[in-house]
Amino acid sequence: GKGAGSIDSTVRCWDCRSRRPDPVQILDEAKDGVSSLKLSDHEILTGSVDGRVRRYDLRAGQLYSDYIGSPITSVCFSKDGQCALVASLDSTLRLLDKDTGELLGEYTGHRSTAYRLDCVLSEQDTHVGSASEDGNVYFWDLVEGSLALTLAVGRGVVQSLAFHPALPCLLTAAEGCVQLWREDGFQPEGEGDADT
Repeated sequence: GKGAGSIDSTVRCWDCRSRRPDPVQILDEAKDGVSSLKLSDHEILTGSVDGRVRRYDLRAGQLYSDYIGSPITSVCFSKDGQCALVASLDSTLRLLDKDTGELLGEYTGHRSTAYRLDCVLSEQDTHVGSASEDGNVYFWDLVEGSLALTLAVGRGVVQSLAFHPALPCLLTAAEGCVQLWREDGFQPEGEGDADT
């Protein structure tokens, strides 16, 4: 199946094997827009403007909800599937134990007050990263919580970032421009070529 979050506060699920256009399930627990959605093989993780992160366990038919308090802009699973990383408009990333909701770490230093910005976890779950409204991307040591790297991307808001699924590369999007960065110190690809 596939899922989509929407501004009308619902998550709609479709059966990709069926030709029917209607969703097979509508998850309508959110009290405000669903800003972010991630899927694992049996779970749906959502973040909402209502300040709640919700996890739907499709195998067990259970809903788990944790209240963050600030509008959530982005969510993601850790690679080991044990944690959820949550970004919100109080300029804080929070790492939650997926099963208990326990707060495992908080990461600050970036600016996130008005825009929907991406958060990421590195391939080995060693670092958490966030886009920022100040033109940078920030990475913190997951365990220590200390700032490990500030990557100067541009002057405007960095809206989006994503790791390449196989290569040690990072994609950033800011001011209508997508850049590819190599992991060794995150040097931009292509000398002086901002359009790469």
